[in-house]
Amino acid sequence: MRSNLLFWLFLSSCLQYSYISKADVLADIQQLSAVQMQGRKTGTAGAELAQQFIVERYTQLQLATFSNGYRQNFSYGRGQKKTGVNILAYQPGCTYPQQFIVITAHYDHLGKQGRKIFHGADDNASGVAAMLELAARLSAVCPAYSYIFLATDAEEGGLHGSKAFVAAPPVPVENIVLNLNLDMISRADRRGRLYLTGARRYPALTAQLAKDFSKLQFLHHRGPGRMARNNPRYDWPNASDHGPFYRAGIPYLFFGGQEHPHYHTPDDTWQRIEADFLEMAISAIWQTVQWLEQQPPQTLQAAKR
Repeated sequence: MRSNLLFWLFLSSCLQYSYISKADVLADIQQLSAVQMQGRKTGTAGAELAQQFIVERYTQLQLATFSNGYRQNFSYGRGQKKTGVNILAYQPGCTYPQQFIVITAHYDHLGKQGRKIFHGADDNASGVAAMLELAARLSAVCPAYSYIFLATDAEEGGLHGSKAFVAAPPVPVENIVLNLNLDMISRADRRGRLYLTGARRYPALTAQLAKDFSKLQFLHHRGPGRMARNNPRYDWPNASDHGPFYRAGIPYLFFGGQEHPHYHTPDDTWQRIEADFLEMAISAIWQTVQWLEQQPPQTLQAAKR
């Protein structure tokens, strides 16, 4: 009874968000993909500016930290000579405070090549902006679950930020019930679609989303290392930062797009963002979070392989 009451209070508190703050999300994408960010390549001054931007937002939202700050430094590569910086914070929950949903979005991109800047507006300023929007909504209330907001670094070079997090999580790994990963959500592919992977074992969720979002395509895979059934050329289970969670046996939901004509080019700029498509994506993601909030941990953990 108390759980149901908390959920309805949660929904009531979120009425202020019933209209998507599209302008704010677009402004964040514009800021993260601006010229001064220099493509946010890991280890550069532009990446540090992106880190500062995310830290300032976490601070404004008064999100909690696991240590002395929001930064998680890590080493990777041959001889562990390369370094990266994840930015993470959390919002404690009320009903299941020891059960964590990790929302991930990588903030790094390809940087510069000569005078050309790879702005990375869709890839993946869009995912980070959406994650910050979710953080704003969830920090305005006391949600059922505790949420970790993880902006990962060094995704482009091999998912190193998410690997580092999963290898040394700030909470027991068995307490992480789900990873919600956001990567490239603001541009439609040639079929006009946004893709959701990992929802195969949540039929009630897919039925609800399918009814409300005609441009959402559900993808399934058949096991570790197998390619997506819907697209045999694309390894969806390992396509982005949900991969290390998946390999650790943690269920995931991945909202993301396929490659579009400006993928990994200097033309992936904020001016090319499709505002209506972005609004649809955030609506679908938010509806997913609302559905997750209504489920007990055993429902989410039932998806563990």
